[in-house]
Amino acid sequence: MQRIVSLVTLALLCFAAAVAVAVVVAVAIYPAPAHAGPGSTPVVGGTEVAPGAWPDVVAIFGERGDMCTGTLIAADLVLTAGHCIDMQPVEVIVGSVDLARPDGDVRTVKWARAYPDWIDRYDVGVIMLEHPVLAKQRAIAQGCTARESLRPGLPLQVVGFGLTTKSGTGDNTRLHQATVPVVDATCTGNPACVRAVAPSGEFVAGGHGADTCFGDSGGPAYVMTAHGPALLGVVSRGLFTVDEPCGQGGIYVRVDKVVSWIQSISDRKVDRVPCDARADDPGGVEEAAGGCSAAGAGGALQSGLAVIYGVLVITGLRRRRRK
Repeated sequence: MQRIVSLVTLALLCFAAAVAVAVVVAVAIYPAPAHAGPGSTPVVGGTEVAPGAWPDVVAIFGERGDMCTGTLIAADLVLTAGHCIDMQPVEVIVGSVDLARPDGDVRTVKWARAYPDWIDRYDVGVIMLEHPVLAKQRAIAQGCTARESLRPGLPLQVVGFGLTTKSGTGDNTRLHQATVPVVDATCTGNPACVRAVAPSGEFVAGGHGADTCFGDSGGPAYVMTAHGPALLGVVSRGLFTVDEPCGQGGIYVRVDKVVSWIQSISDRKVDRVPCDARADDPGGVEEAAGGCSAAGAGGALQSGLAVIYGVLVITGLRRRRRK
């Protein structure tokens, strides 16, 4: 009898996970509406970006008008969030800090691919441009740099075209930047973390009013090194309350963990920032997933329970996208 009860419990948990994953996808596909207007404040806890300050940060547009942020990591390759690939990117603007008066280079998307099972694993994706651009490309931090930089309280720089207030409103046309502190270096202390890639596949940063918001999805989290800024993380999802969907901090994917996949899927070799410490982990080891489905519903179960938990206690995960 005890075995039967356990099996029934497992079945119910798997069903709950499937429902929760569907909720995640629904939130990703139907983003929050944009609210722009005169007098809007800077990005949550941040400031406007001066022209040329972050030439590698790009705006990504989907065929339905949805928008994400991304980072140029090769002349014709952009790194963004996996859920941003779902909006079917069609165009990328490089080198603009004001989308109301775009003065950058516009490139058509050749193809876009998300990391396999991105909901349950690494929420990243890559976009190949039809033609390369001359803008500066950003080098990626290696594992040794990530380990040294991801300590609670240490600062990271986030940049994006997202909304600018804790209520999820404000300017969504200009590029903004903010300094956010590392909160959880291994992303093990929050139920919204993806257990299939824990520990160390993701990290939590921001909060107390300094945060990314809707539209910043896929954008960069930089760490300052002796060799200049290095790309450390990709904006994935946010911790939120009903009254304040932004400002509570967010979850980021560690880019060094997916470098091998990026290079294999794109046939491009990306630049890495030299380590100031010991040699890097070979290629960024990824953890295996398993569970209730062929795609690894153990990971799906964790993601699903994270969403359910978020609904119940008013904190959880939310895809940062908007039209």
